Amino acid sequence: MASTTILPRILTALALAYTANADWRDGNGGYGNWNNGDYEGERPPWWGGRGGRGSNSNGNSNNDSYRDRSDQAGAFGSLSDFNHASRILIAHAVLASLVWVVFVPSLAILLRLNIKNPIVLKLHAIGQIFSYVVYIAAAGLGIWLAQQSAGFGIWNDPHPQLGLAILAIAFFQPFFGASHHRIYKKRANALQAGQPTKQPGRTTPGRIHLWVGRILIVLGIVNGGLGIRLASYSPFQSDATSRRTGIIYGALAAAMFVLYVAFVVFFEVKRARFQAKEREERQKAIDNKQGLPTYDESEESVGQNLPRYS
Repeated sequence: MASTTILPRILTALALAYTANADWRDGNGGYGNWNNGDYEGERPPWWGGRGGRGSNSNGNSNNDSYRDRSDQAGAFGSLSDFNHASRILIAHAVLASLVWVVFVPSLAILLRLNIKNPIVLKLHAIGQIFSYVVYIAAAGLGIWLAQQSAGFGIWNDPHPQLGLAILAIAFFQPFFGASHHRIYKKRANALQAGQPTKQPGRTTPGRIHLWVGRILIVLGIVNGGLGIRLASYSPFQSDATSRRTGIIYGALAAAMFVLYVAFVVFFEVKRARFQAKEREERQKAIDNKQGLPTYDESEESVGQNLPRYS
C-alpha cells in the first residue's frame, strides 16, 4: 500500500525535475554554470559578485535589511514572492536535515539496540518509510525552488543532483529490508521445525539493505552541507547567516554521525565475537561427538560378548 502511494510522488518529482531541466537550457542546448560563485553566461538578477548576493549603496553585502530584500524581490516578481521562496527554502532545509541527520540514523541505531524485538523491527520499518515520505516532500520543495531560478544553471550544482539520486536509491530500501525479513523468518521457522535449512542470519538482500542504508546516511549528511553552500550564493542568506547555519548543521551532523558510527562499530564487534563463540561451541560439540565410545566400548556392552556357561 505504501509503495503504491510513494511511487507516483517520485515519478511526479522526477518529471518536474526533467521539465525544469529542459526549460533551463540555453539557446545552444547547454546550461549555465554556478561554480563556487563564478557564473558563466547570463547572471541571475540578485548577482552581486562572487558571494552571489547584491550589495547596497554602502557596499554592505548583508541582504538581511528590508531595503536589500526589496531590491532582491525583483527576481521573484514581488517582495511577498521573495519572502515565500525564503520560507520554502527554510522548510526544505529543515525537513531534509531532520530526515538524514535525525530520523534515519536514529532509527538505524534503534534497530541495533534490540534487533530481535518485533516491536523494534516494526518501529524501524514504519519510521524509515515515514522518513522517506518526509524526504519526498523536502525534494518537492527543492524542485520548486530550482524552478524559480530557471535559466541560471542550478541543476549543474551537485546538491540537487545528489539529492535526486538519494531520492531514487532510497526508494528501493523498504523492498530489500522486507525481502531480508521474509527469508530470515522462513529459515528460522524451518530450523525450529527441524527441517534442513541455512542458518538464519544476514541474507543477500539484507546486506544490500544494510550497506545502501549506511551509504545513504553519509550522502544525505554531506548533501546537507552542499545545500548550505548553495544557499550561501542565493539572496536568501547573508554571509553571517550562512556561517551560523553551517556551524550549527556541522556540529549536529558530526555529533550524530559519530554516534551512529560508534553504534555500528560496537554492534559489528559484538556480532563478530558472538559468531566466533558459536563456531567454537559447534566445533567442540563435533569433537565431543567424534570422541564418544562405541557401543562395544561402552559400559552397557561389558560382559555382553563373554561366553555363557550353563
